[in-house]
Amino acid sequence: MNNKSFTQFAIAFYLAIFTFQLSAQNPPEKFGRIDKEDFKITQCPIDSNAHAYFIFDYGESYFQYADTKVVSTDAPSTRKGFQLYFTRHFRIKILDNQGFSWANIEIPLYHDFEDEEKTLQIKAYTYNLEKGKIEKTKLSKGDVNVEKTSENWMTEKFAMPNVKAGSIIEVEYTIKSDFYFNLREWYFQRLIPVLQSEYHVTIPEYFHFNQTQKGYFPIERSQDRKIQEVTITYVEKAVGAIIEDGSYTSSIKYFEDIFDFRASNIPSFPIEEHLKTPENYLSKIEFELDRTTFPNAPIRNYTSSWEDINENLLNSSSFGKELKKSSQLDDEVERLKASGLSGQELISAAFDAVKSHMAWNGQKNKYVTSSLKEAWKNKSGNAADINLNLVVLLNELGFDATPVVLSTQDHGIIHPAHPSISRFNYVIAAVKDGEKTYLIDATDPQSDIDLLPVRCLNDRGRLVREGGGDWIDLTSKSNYTIAESFVVKFDENLDIIGTDALKLSGYAAYQTAKKVKSYQSQADYEKALQDQKTGLTIDSMTISNLDSLSNSLKIKYTFKQHGIVENAGDMAYFSPSFDPFVSSNPFKAEQRDYPVEFNYPYTVQQIITIEIPDNYTIVEVPKPLVARLPDNSLRYIYNISQLGQKITLTLAFSINKAVFLPEEYSALRNFYMMVVDKQKELLVMQKQ
Repeated sequence: MNNKSFTQFAIAFYLAIFTFQLSAQNPPEKFGRIDKEDFKITQCPIDSNAHAYFIFDYGESYFQYADTKVVSTDAPSTRKGFQLYFTRHFRIKILDNQGFSWANIEIPLYHDFEDEEKTLQIKAYTYNLEKGKIEKTKLSKGDVNVEKTSENWMTEKFAMPNVKAGSIIEVEYTIKSDFYFNLREWYFQRLIPVLQSEYHVTIPEYFHFNQTQKGYFPIERSQDRKIQEVTITYVEKAVGAIIEDGSYTSSIKYFEDIFDFRASNIPSFPIEEHLKTPENYLSKIEFELDRTTFPNAPIRNYTSSWEDINENLLNSSSFGKELKKSSQLDDEVERLKASGLSGQELISAAFDAVKSHMAWNGQKNKYVTSSLKEAWKNKSGNAADINLNLVVLLNELGFDATPVVLSTQDHGIIHPAHPSISRFNYVIAAVKDGEKTYLIDATDPQSDIDLLPVRCLNDRGRLVREGGGDWIDLTSKSNYTIAESFVVKFDENLDIIGTDALKLSGYAAYQTAKKVKSYQSQADYEKALQDQKTGLTIDSMTISNLDSLSNSLKIKYTFKQHGIVENAGDMAYFSPSFDPFVSSNPFKAEQRDYPVEFNYPYTVQQIITIEIPDNYTIVEVPKPLVARLPDNSLRYIYNISQLGQKITLTLAFSINKAVFLPEEYSALRNFYMMVVDKQKELLVMQKQ
């Protein structure tokens, strides 16, 4: 090959063979350089309540090309192309035994057919100060375990050795990835404090990533651009008339965009009740490959649309193509068609058939394990194995049934402006009956039509169907409803005796039924109730509709409870709301920087009838109260009346909104505080 043709050949391939020579950033500390002074610190400098904290957390992502030299006889398929490298180096101080869990390390690695991510090295040591000397314990290679966590993810896991209260652990690892679109996100905020966090990302000008910053803690960001030089080497092997190998080397200059992200003294993420997952609110930076713009090559777009994802799923051999196979359900279809049922009754029968036939293995997945036929035969499977079989069964019965892919609560909310198939980790079924569309999930025996397991109540899911997908609201269509009636009186010792009758609907019935069934017997459940309340003795209990949540779950029992009344001479004091439905304020913090999330509307009503002993006179009764927030999102009623020796207390508490924003937190917290305080108010009676 002459120089001219060789040059043209090299230019045509230069974007596929060049190597990036990167200027690495320096981490905050050199690996292994531990100061004895660090062991004298007995509490986190920014949080005295912390059980562990990051001394620093350093990360770096950069690109390299897999081969530094290309030989003409090499098959193109052997060339890996660009690869993405990620290095993380961190140190954690373990303050006490409640911080030991931070010594359990996990490294997730993605793979897809021949392409993979793998760790090039793991350096990990535990340091302890023993008799004035720093002793270090090295992690053994044999202590690193690999676990398959989903279809495309493996996780390397290890526990740091010789961890004690006061230990410092240090870990450094590098991941080489064949997926240059998989530029890793970086968490600046974690569940423990972080004193220093840095992330440095170097991106050649040919790659264009969208950046998304999340969370409430400020992150310092800077950007620079530098010229780098590319060295290209091509070796032409001797072939035919060419009796000697030839080589050609050229240099090409290009720009690198360098992004530096830093934050210091980052508080731990405060977890309070009514939070679906911290994942939605932790301060972090995310990257998504938008396009590549190589010279002399067309622009390639990587950010897909939701319709692309719909087509991808429909054409997947582990999803859409399985929906066209139904032979495993022939017997079930014939049986259900012969039942004479129709409409919602037939849907319910099909739903029950799948729930009773298949057991969920606990795996959240949108793809089937092997095939729907195999899963049906084995009578168990992941979420897709079970719910896609349900979709097929409903379609065979003549209904319009569609899979709905979603992200479970612990997986985070899907951002509608960032199409990504990896954001879906679960699938349920949607089925139409006339003008109504029902959502169902057969993985949970206690679930019902339009009553999904709580893990699925996460904003919106996506219908996957021919002709185009669409969003569907996953907000609960069922309430949490309890109607409770107490009829009680006092015995000679001023212990309360009487009956409690409960009628539970929606998620109240769902959760209570699951709890009852978690015990081996009803007697065990009764004992657990008694153990939860000091002085409570249950004499007898009946439970109705435990296996049919379509009807309200009913529980009735007789009981005796000691210790309700406080005596002071001839005076006696007790709270008429002796079994409060809001016993404490779940919102402890004075301020909250992220929303309060409720899974469903909530309504509890109690009617308490109390017969006062004839030898006592009622001296003081709490005052009635009706309270609500201006938008009626919270409502509370405390209505008490006296008729002779009988006291009737009617209580009602309702939550009518799913999300309370941070600016609404103070009003929400104060409302709960008011309810708790009101339920503690005492009725006063005097012995005659």
